[in-house]
Amino acid sequence: MSQGDGGKKVAVGTGPTRVSTAQRVVSLWYFVVVIGSLGLLAPLPFVHAAIRLRRTFVVLYVFLYGGVSYGLLYLLSREEADGSVETVMALSWFFGTILLITVSCVHLALLRKKILYPPPTAWVESGMHCGLFSIDIAGFGQVGRSSEIFVQVRRMLFGLLANAFETSGIAWEACLKRDTGDGMIVVVPPHFPKFRLVYPLVSRLTAELARHNVVTESGLRIRVRVAIHAGEVTLDEYGVTGRPKVLLARLLDSRVLRDALAEAPDESPVVVLVSDRFHEDVQDQGGPGLDTMSYRQVLVHEKETEVRAWLHVPDPVFRALP
Repeated sequence: MSQGDGGKKVAVGTGPTRVSTAQRVVSLWYFVVVIGSLGLLAPLPFVHAAIRLRRTFVVLYVFLYGGVSYGLLYLLSREEADGSVETVMALSWFFGTILLITVSCVHLALLRKKILYPPPTAWVESGMHCGLFSIDIAGFGQVGRSSEIFVQVRRMLFGLLANAFETSGIAWEACLKRDTGDGMIVVVPPHFPKFRLVYPLVSRLTAELARHNVVTESGLRIRVRVAIHAGEVTLDEYGVTGRPKVLLARLLDSRVLRDALAEAPDESPVVVLVSDRFHEDVQDQGGPGLDTMSYRQVLVHEKETEVRAWLHVPDPVFRALP
């Protein structure tokens, strides 16, 4: 966690990226090579790890274990006439091999974990084109809501949001997330298709919120504003930044979006505003389930920003989704 805009925390993921069983099994070749060769081929897994992680300290391991392996091979190949010297050499090779295998396997276990479970920020580089999703709870600070209700509402929304991302094919734990108090900003890694932010994500979130609001008491019902954009982002010591993030904030806080939620039927828990760039680059390209006809063009004028965007009020009626 690091400090974000206005002193708020920047949440950078919540856990490791999911890895398949096949990947975990295949990665065990590190230990098979070391143990099977009695440590003589120990440098090979470190070469692979150095290439994958691109870290200088791993390259040093390659030379370190290469030197030790060569030394053990030298001891093994020496033939001495003196029996006592030969015994010392044999014992040195035996215990040296055990130590090499043990220490190298410990180091490789740590490196394997870094490769299989990279930190959530590992994919972030300056200028990477990412999907941007922002959500805000309407009326979160209304009079009569206690701190306990705040906690319950946030927990419910964030749980539904995480589930909607996962079932839409976007790994929740792989995303960068910033808690805004009454909402969240989510930065989606570039390797996930951006169209999934509008379909099926918005549809799934709408259906889940509609179901929640039907069965819960009025004080715990949730209605949200959503803004969706995409662009090149930068990660600094305070979190994700850049012009696309600023535009995302303008869309979410726009009067157009607030009025749309106020005018929407009570059973409609979500209103969405998509940037013109996202609409043109992603939605207009087509994709499974995308319905651009349900979006209407609006003009957003907030602070120094005046842009076109596309407004949508999703149907709260649940339909079977892929």
